[in-house]
Amino acid sequence: MTGHWTGARSARDIGAAVRRVRRAQGITQAELADDLGITRQYLSELENGVDNLYITRLFEVLDHLDISLRLEDRS
Repeated sequence: MTGHWTGARSARDIGAAVRRVRRAQGITQAELADDLGITRQYLSELENGVDNLYITRLFEVLDHLDISLRLEDRS
């Protein structure tokens, strides 16, 4: 699956992109979390756009520098 781009302006945008690509690749949350060495709960929060300090700061830096983040499905 190629050519899926999305402008990311929030944690919710990033989470939605992660969820969409994970599902398209037929990977469960548990499998992806295990592969990454994170908890399924953390992955679920990420996919649901739960803000955390790191994501909030990332968007502050990007916004301040007028940088647009885009996500690409490389599969």
